[in-house]
Amino acid sequence: MRPIACSQFCRLVLLGLFLLLAGRGHGEEPFAFARTPGKLPKAVVPVEYAVSLVPDLERGTFRGTVRVTLDVREAVPALVLNAVGLEITGSTLDGEAGALGRPVLDAGQQTLTLPLTVALAPGVRKLSIDFAGQLREQPEGIYLVRYKKDGQERRGLATQFEPADARRMFPCWDEPVFRAAFTLAVAVPSMTVVVSNMPVASTTDGAGGTKIVTFQKTPPMPTYLLALFAGDLEKIEDEVDGVKLALFTTPGKKEQGRYALEVTKEVLRDFAEFFGAKYPLPKLDQVALPNTGAGGMENWGAIVYLESALLFDPATSSQAQREHVYGIVAHEIAHQWFGNLVTMAWWDNLWLNEGFASWMATKQMARRHPEWKPWLRAAAGREAAMRLDARATTHPIQQVVKTESQASDVFDEITYQKGQAVIRMIEDWLGEETFRNGVRRYVQKHALSNTTTADLWDALARESGQDIRGLAKGWTEQPGFPVIQVTSFPVEDAKRATCWQERFTVQQKDAPPLFWVVPFRHAPAGHPQDAGLLLLKGGNPQGFPVPEEGAVKGNIGGVGFFRVQYQGWLFERLVKALPHLAEADRLNLLNDAWALCQADRGAITDYLKLAETLLATATPTELEQILGVLGHLDRMERDADALTPRAADGTAKQDGSRERFRAWALDFLRPQLDQIGWDAAPAEAPLITRLRPRLLGLAAAFGDTTTLRIARSRFVEYFARPAAFDANLRGTVLAIQGRAADAEMWDLLHALARKTASSEQQRELYGALAAARDPALAARTLALALTSELPPHDAARLVGQVGATEGHAAAAWTFTRENLAALLAKLASHQANEYVPNLFTALPATAERAAELETWAAANLPPGAAPSVAKAADEIRFQADFRRRVLRELGLWLKARPAHATAG
Repeated sequence: MRPIACSQFCRLVLLGLFLLLAGRGHGEEPFAFARTPGKLPKAVVPVEYAVSLVPDLERGTFRGTVRVTLDVREAVPALVLNAVGLEITGSTLDGEAGALGRPVLDAGQQTLTLPLTVALAPGVRKLSIDFAGQLREQPEGIYLVRYKKDGQERRGLATQFEPADARRMFPCWDEPVFRAAFTLAVAVPSMTVVVSNMPVASTTDGAGGTKIVTFQKTPPMPTYLLALFAGDLEKIEDEVDGVKLALFTTPGKKEQGRYALEVTKEVLRDFAEFFGAKYPLPKLDQVALPNTGAGGMENWGAIVYLESALLFDPATSSQAQREHVYGIVAHEIAHQWFGNLVTMAWWDNLWLNEGFASWMATKQMARRHPEWKPWLRAAAGREAAMRLDARATTHPIQQVVKTESQASDVFDEITYQKGQAVIRMIEDWLGEETFRNGVRRYVQKHALSNTTTADLWDALARESGQDIRGLAKGWTEQPGFPVIQVTSFPVEDAKRATCWQERFTVQQKDAPPLFWVVPFRHAPAGHPQDAGLLLLKGGNPQGFPVPEEGAVKGNIGGVGFFRVQYQGWLFERLVKALPHLAEADRLNLLNDAWALCQADRGAITDYLKLAETLLATATPTELEQILGVLGHLDRMERDADALTPRAADGTAKQDGSRERFRAWALDFLRPQLDQIGWDAAPAEAPLITRLRPRLLGLAAAFGDTTTLRIARSRFVEYFARPAAFDANLRGTVLAIQGRAADAEMWDLLHALARKTASSEQQRELYGALAAARDPALAARTLALALTSELPPHDAARLVGQVGATEGHAAAAWTFTRENLAALLAKLASHQANEYVPNLFTALPATAERAAELETWAAANLPPGAAPSVAKAADEIRFQADFRRRVLRELGLWLKARPAHATAG
C-alpha cells in the first residue's frame, strides 16, 4: 500500500474538528401526508377505485371506465390527477356531466386536469371517467405479451406500473402516498385466464363470446401495485398456512415453476415469523412471462417475473439458476410486507423497499442455504455499488426525486446494493434480535400506511435505545463512503494503531470532504472473537492495540460499507497472516486492494501480491474475485491494442504485453484449472460448481489450448444429448463454440436457439451467437435484434452482447445508430435511457469517446437519459486514465518475471 503522509493526517484532524463544531443538520422527518413530495395537490384524496376495462388484443386497443370515491378535504377549482397516452371520452362528478369542464391533458407533466364549473366544497364525491388507449409491447402501463401455444403465436396482456405507469392504463392519483382500495373488472375471451391482486369475486357472461371477470376489493395500496395479467396461462397450485398459492406460466412451462413454488412456501412462512405478522392477503399468485419491465415486480398478491428469472428445470437448469430463483422469489416476497403493507411515501425513499428486500433475500438464503455463502457472494454487488458511489456521478441513497424520469433513475446499485449493505451494517451494530424487533415495531405501527426513512430509524431507536438517526443519516442522506486509514507512529514496534476516516473517491477532483459515523470493528488477525468496536466520528483519530508481532484486521467480516487502507508495515503483516484470516476477511482485503489501486491510492502490485499469496488455498469466492480482476486487466490490454496505431500494411503494432499477461495468468491459474477440472466431484460444494464455468471460460478466452480442445469435444456431447449435458457447463461450452463459429456452426446454434422451450437455454444459445468473432456472423446476429423471434427486451439486449465481443463494439454502435427507434421501441423508458450509454462503455475507452457520447446524446436522447450518459462518460474517462496508469506498472512487473508458456 502507498504510505500515509503525516501532514495529510494532521489536516484531516483539523477539518474533522471544524465540521463537528459546525454541526451536521437534523436529517429527514417522519412521514406526514401534507409534506410528502409530489406533483399532485393533496386537497383531494382518492379512497376507492372501481376500474372496468375492455381490451381488444387484435386491434391493440383498450377502453374503460374508472369510478373514484374522493375525499375532498379543501375547496378546489379543479381536479388534478395523472394520465398519459390516454384519450378521455367522458367524465362526470356525482353523476352530473355538467359539473366538469373540458378535460385538459398535459403530456409533459403527465396530468389530467378536470375544471369544475362550480368550486367543489369538502366532502365525499364520486368521479367517473371514460377513457381509451393503445396497447404496445413496451413493458410499461398495460402492454401486449407475445408467446406461443401449439407452435402458434398468441397475445396476452400484462401490466408494469412501477414507478409511475398506472396512469397509462387509467386516470388516477399515481403517487405512492395516495393509497386507495381497488376493484378491478375486465372483459376477456371466455377461455382466457385472468390474474389480479385479489381472488376472483365473480365471472359473468359478456357479449360476443367474452366473460367479465371481477376481482375482490384490495386493501388500501398505491397505484403502482395494481396488476392485471391475461392469456392462455397454465397454473400449478399449493397452500401454506392458509394462504392459497398459484404459479402461472405460458403454455407448456408450468412444471418448471415447481421449484419456485416450493421456495415460496418456505419463504412465506419464514418471513411471517420474521415480521411478526402473517402475510396480509388471502392468496399469492406468481406469473412468469417472456417480456416484463424487470426481473421481478412485487405487485401485491400477483407478483410477475421474467420467465428466465423464475423457471427452473431440475434436469436441465444450473446451480446458478437455482440460487437466482431462490433469491428473486425471496426478494419479491419480502416486498409484500416491506413496500406493500408499509410503503415509502415518495420515491426518494425507494431504498426502504429495494434495499430492505435485497437484504431480506440474502439473509433468507444464508439461513436456509448457508452452503451457498450468500453474504460472500453479495460482496460482488456491494463492490459494484461502491464503484459507483466513489464517483462524481453518484447520489445519496435518499436522493431528491422531482419527476417520473428521476423516479426511474433511482432503481440502481446505490438503492439496492448500498441499501442492503447499510442495513446489514446497522444490524451488525445493534445485534440481530434488537434489529428484528425494531423492524417488527415499524411494520406493526405503519401497516397500510406510508413512511419515510426517519420512521424506520425511530422504531429501531425505541427498541435499542441507540441514536440510530445520528449514525445512519450520513449513510443515507449524503453520497459516498469513507476509507479508514490505519497507521502507527513510530512504525514497526508500535503497540497501538491510530485510525481515522476520509472520503474515498475515484476520478473526482475537489470532492467535498464528508464524514460518517463509522462502526469500525477490528481484531487481531485470526481472532475475530476478540473484536473491538470504535465509533469513528468526523475526522477525529482513535486508537486500538496492535498485537506484538501480529497483524490487525479492520472491518471484520467485510460488513462495513467502507474501505480500509493500512500503513505499509501493517499491510505486510496482514499478507503474512492471510492463512489465519476468515474467508470473508480475505475477500474483503482483495476487494479493498483492487479498489485502492483504482483510486490511485495503492499499486496493482499490492493486489497481485495478495492474489499470489492466496492462490494455493483460495476459496471459490476469492477465486471469483481474482478472475474478475484478471478479466478487467485483459480488457484494458485489449483496448490498448485496439488503440495502438496501425502499421503501413494495416496490421496492429503490438508490443506483446497482452500475450505476456495472458501467459502469466494461465500459468498463475494452472493449479486451479488442474484441480477443479471439467467434471464435478461427488457431493461437490455448490460454490465450486458455480466457479468451474467461469474459470474455464476465462482460460478459453485467454487461449488455453487444452481448455479449447476439451470444450469442442464437450459441444459434440451436448449436441448429441442436450438434455443429459451438465447444465452448469452448458453456457460456457456454447459460448466457446460460438466464439469460433463459422457460418455452418452459427446456423446450427441458431436452429437450436429457435427450437428450445427453455428460456434459460435460449439465452445461452443466443449469447453464443453474439460471441461469434467473424464480422459477417456478428452482422447476422445484430439483424436478429430487429426480428420478433426473441422477446423484445432480449432482442434489444442482443446488440449489447455483440458489442461486448472483441472487435464488434463499433459495429454494434453503428447498427444501433441506424436502427435506434426500432430498438428503443422494445424497451421500457428507463431501459431505453441506459441503452446507448451502456453500448458506449464497450468501445475502447478514450476521453474523445466520452465527449462523443455526450455530444451525440445531447442531440438525440431525451433529457431523462442525462444521468445514464453522465455515468457512462465518467466511466469511459476513468477507464482511459486507469488503463494508462495500471498497464505501465503491470508491464514492468510482468517483464521482471520468468517467461511463461502461452497455452496449456
